[in-house]
Amino acid sequence: MGAENPVFQFLLFIGITLFLSAWVKTLYSPREKATVTPPDTADKDQEIAELLQQCQRLRRELQENTAINRSDFKDQIFEELQTLLVNYPSACKMAEIKPDLPAKNLVNLFIPLANLLQSWGYQPIGQVWENTPYDPQIHQADEDDIAEGEEVYIRFIGYRDGERILAPAKVSRSLPPGV
Repeated sequence: MGAENPVFQFLLFIGITLFLSAWVKTLYSPREKATVTPPDTADKDQEIAELLQQCQRLRRELQENTAINRSDFKDQIFEELQTLLVNYPSACKMAEIKPDLPAKNLVNLFIPLANLLQSWGYQPIGQVWENTPYDPQIHQADEDDIAEGEEVYIRFIGYRDGERILAPAKVSRSLPPGV
């Protein structure tokens, strides 16, 4: 975890804000029989002003770093998908002009998407047209009466990130017509 991590920066900001809040509160809270003479009010005010300036500076840095990180993320994703994004409009036009164009000629366009999903560590849930027992935790049935454990076919795969389900696999009792 480094200073470039937006989550780390956000937590650092929250931590500093909470610390400053607690510190200012202790300065102005009533004390029981103070035996030590309190610091000069001017010194406290100066220190508070300096801390507030530091807090504002940290907020600005956090906002700037967030914008930079967002831009870097977008650039990285574009680089990963550039081949697909550049070729996709031409492939659509070819499909429009030549409706009998075999789909297998277009499959290679989607390799960058598969690479991106793999680099993010996302795992597919099932394989297209795979026969599997229905699990409502990872599958979305096309009918309400499908029982857990019933054999179904995966129509559209899903994705997970570790234990977190990003998109459940869409399943049906039967394969699409013509398969």
